Amino acid sequence: MLKVSRNLKENCARIYYARKALEKELGREPILEEVAKATELSVDEVVMSMESGAEVESLHKIIYQGDGNDISLMDRLQEKENGQDAALNRIFLDEILKKLDARERQLIGMRYFKDMTQTEIAAEMGISQVQVSRMEKRILKELKKQV
Repeated sequence: MLKVSRNLKENCARIYYARKALEKELGREPILEEVAKATELSVDEVVMSMESGAEVESLHKIIYQGDGNDISLMDRLQEKENGQDAALNRIFLDEILKKLDARERQLIGMRYFKDMTQTEIAAEMGISQVQVSRMEKRILKELKKQV
């Protein structure tokens, strides 16, 4: 568990109330400089205090659920840490991807290596999101057979 200093907590509260007052006074959300002036803090102190008040994500938070395989933030971190396995997986993956046609490789590359959504891929490829979804499902089914 992370501990936030008392000073940061106090600044966070001051900033909260100053922002509310400024919003009411100005009729819009205040900019950082206005909040800093109202709280007599520097812009950097305002930013640091606001960041300290941000909600912290658990490393065990599930970021993907499907097919009975849940993936947590911790899983993703562990994947990045294991370099040798990653290199071997990359070689294996390259061999499998060679069996796909260019359009299928493009879709898989955008979806899993560029983290694009199906909608973004559809716009890029000039097809519908439904077509992307079907194509992705078919490709993954075929890849699973090969593994």
